[in-house]
Amino acid sequence: MPPDVAVLRIEQTGGMLPPWETLGWYPSVALYADGRLIMQGAQDDIYPGRALPNVVVTQLTERGVAQVLQWAAEAGLAGEDRMLGEPMLDSGVTTFVVTTPTGTHTTSVTDMSAADPEVGALRELIDVASNPRIWLADDIASEETPYVAGRLRFIAFPAEPDSLPDRTLVTVVDWPLDPISTLGTSYGEPAEYRCATIEGDDLATMLPLFQQANELTLWRSEDVTYQLYAHPLLPDDEPCPGF
Repeated sequence: MPPDVAVLRIEQTGGMLPPWETLGWYPSVALYADGRLIMQGAQDDIYPGRALPNVVVTQLTERGVAQVLQWAAEAGLAGEDRMLGEPMLDSGVTTFVVTTPTGTHTTSVTDMSAADPEVGALRELIDVASNPRIWLADDIASEETPYVAGRLRFIAFPAEPDSLPDRTLVTVVDWPLDPISTLGTSYGEPAEYRCATIEGDDLATMLPLFQQANELTLWRSEDVTYQLYAHPLLPDDEPCPGF
């Protein structure tokens, strides 16, 4: 299978939340065919928080990948797709997606705290797959390292500094690329929110600035000040789903 195919992806979806509220979320587990296990790492207990999330990658052996997929099958992630629990219109779900050469299986769970034994088996799967140093100690091929993304998505919208929790901590940085108003795709009319993806030379330009920025950093482009959410993309992420 191609190396960028996620053979196991476990993530929470946002229900009725707008896209810009959920596009910053990461899967709790994203295991790729080449053995990369990508997860969100520990977050610094500081305020304001960093602009870029702490995402880490651990390399598993081929045997380790096979073991995780065996655990997934034993937890019921095989055969026909299924929904565990009653769907709720305004509530998110946890999805478990397994991809193998024979096809893709998806299980959706509306309540991960349910007493259902099938849900309990999936809770155990999350535990073992997200703690490789405990359960896969003999199949770890590398130390945990920061994940380096080749693409970065951002959501930008005109800032309202008065609405920020502490204006004394706000900084404003000049945006060095093409005007934000011309990038990506607008969400709705009027085009208040924009979603765009940067890569290559543009990402090389922006990455040092994002690394120095925090969640209260604002960006000035064409005399407009924007608030911006930056999200390094995983290998199989869509650039701007829902936009």
